Amino acid sequence: MTAEKSHAVFTITVNNIPFETRDHQLTGAQIKALAGIPSDYELFEVRGTNSDPVADGQVVHIANHLAFRAIPAGTFGIHATTAEAR
Repeated sequence: MTAEKSHAVFTITVNNIPFETRDHQLTGAQIKALAGIPSDYELFEVRGTNSDPVADGQVVHIANHLAFRAIPAGTFGIHATTAEAR
């Protein structure tokens, strides 16, 4: 994919840390690379109270204030049991 560059700088956050890019679009894998996130982590776009998965090859149209969360694979939605919480 050839990234289209902008003269504007877009600020996005990954795990609440801001990152800047001039790219109009990035794949999930490129967002993880920009943020220094391991490639085997799962990426989610945070929209209010929802978290939508972003696949490595999925193209995201970049705009200011997009927020992402990256977590180790297989941990989304796991809750501690009563024994683990003690």
